[in-house]
Amino acid sequence: MPDPSADEVVLHLGAGKTGTSSLQYLMAAHRDVLAKHGTLYPQTPGKARHTRLGLYAKSDEDLVRTAAWRRMGSPEPQRFRRRFRRRLLEEVSHAGARRVLFSDEALLGIDEDAIGRLRDLVRAVGDDVRVVVYLRRQDERLVSRYQQEVKTGRTTTLAEWAPGYGTRIHDYHRLLTTWRTALEPTAMVVRRFEPSSFLGGNLYDDFLDAVGAGLSSERLTVPELRNESLDAEGVELLRLLNLYRVEHEGAEPRYIDNSAVVDLLRQRPPGPMLTLPDDVLDREMERWEASNRATATEFIGDAEGVLFREPRRASQATTTEQRLDPDRLDHLADIAGLADIRDPLREIAEREAAKGHPVA
Repeated sequence: MPDPSADEVVLHLGAGKTGTSSLQYLMAAHRDVLAKHGTLYPQTPGKARHTRLGLYAKSDEDLVRTAAWRRMGSPEPQRFRRRFRRRLLEEVSHAGARRVLFSDEALLGIDEDAIGRLRDLVRAVGDDVRVVVYLRRQDERLVSRYQQEVKTGRTTTLAEWAPGYGTRIHDYHRLLTTWRTALEPTAMVVRRFEPSSFLGGNLYDDFLDAVGAGLSSERLTVPELRNESLDAEGVELLRLLNLYRVEHEGAEPRYIDNSAVVDLLRQRPPGPMLTLPDDVLDREMERWEASNRATATEFIGDAEGVLFREPRRASQATTTEQRLDPDRLDHLADIAGLADIRDPLREIAEREAAKGHPVA
């Protein structure tokens, strides 16, 4: 087994819905430039997102419930970990970089035991460990996260799903304290996911500074920030499609891949974006007020205890009504490549529209 060859390991934990996909694609597209500046963005954990790193840290019980693990064919866990560790350390040793950078937004919410497994691995990669985290307003993240849930098979409405989400992942102070205690990193760099807080107003430059890459985005071909949001009609069509796949094909919620349909729906001009009523979003922020204040004080060094400086952002047009007009079904099904199942989809759309789902 190779000896540690890096001076520093940087763990970018996300959080999810803070531009992580865009950052990961940027790093993956410029591995050669990063390497010239002493930073290895390894390929063993994944081409762009380092999904295998998060899988390595999970317990056997958690692995079998993970969609990414199932897509890999569910290999024997211990064999996977041994092979992954060996290949990663070989890549690090061969590169001889001063710094090794990892990025996987699934890491932020893992428990202490998983952090312990990860700690053993990263200590074998390098001596010092820097943790980098971006935090987004919980109300904005709540609505954005629901879209991701529907894209992977969620069948409940936003109003049904929202009250049960966030108990763990939105308590930022608890999460960061757990990482500080269990990993004992050399440094923790916690930043606000707000344009006014970014270095030069640029997320890419801010991230490169946070990870200590020693270069600016001017040296890179910077893609546009990836906006994968769908409008309210698109989100509801996906939810109806999930219901169809569960009811007619025996699919399991949360283990459905809708990426091809999402790509087609994103090509149409967007309509109003789905959200929750303002009072519901306000309560979400009030729920985490004490945690946010402690996070700002302890991890960002804000003497006033203000974690988020910018108000809630809103799209130009929003709606709290999650309902797809059945008369629109044929048109949307054609766009999404679902013409062959339009009849059963229309039946589901009519059934769901008749329910009159509450918005809060």
